Amino acid sequence: MSLRRLGMLQWVGLVAAPLTWAAQHVVGFGVTQAECGAGGMHWGIANTTWQLSMLSVGVLVVLGAEAAAAVVFLRTRGTEEDDPPPDGRLHFLASAALVANLLFLSIMVLDGIGSTVADLCRGG
Repeated sequence: MSLRRLGMLQWVGLVAAPLTWAAQHVVGFGVTQAECGAGGMHWGIANTTWQLSMLSVGVLVVLGAEAAAAVVFLRTRGTEEDDPPPDGRLHFLASAALVANLLFLSIMVLDGIGSTVADLCRGG
């Protein structure tokens, strides 16, 4: 596999999970506000359906990012993190992505499940 392709996979593995979590969190907040009728309007949006759909898509994206990071990690396994670029950088960032993706996956699952089981629309 070429260095260019490994570099692209490395960036997908590194940034896909945090961007997906951020999108899930922001859109999920908006869906919750819409269901609860924030601003005096009730939009009739089913929060549970949206949250579980976003969680499902998000989990698939994060698993894809984890696979991309794993490919880069395995292709550069003979190098050390402090080796000269690009091999050392690829290996280092793939190692970081493997750990970070698992953390973002955990955060997304907790965020999605919490948003579906919580009593969201409590009157103040």
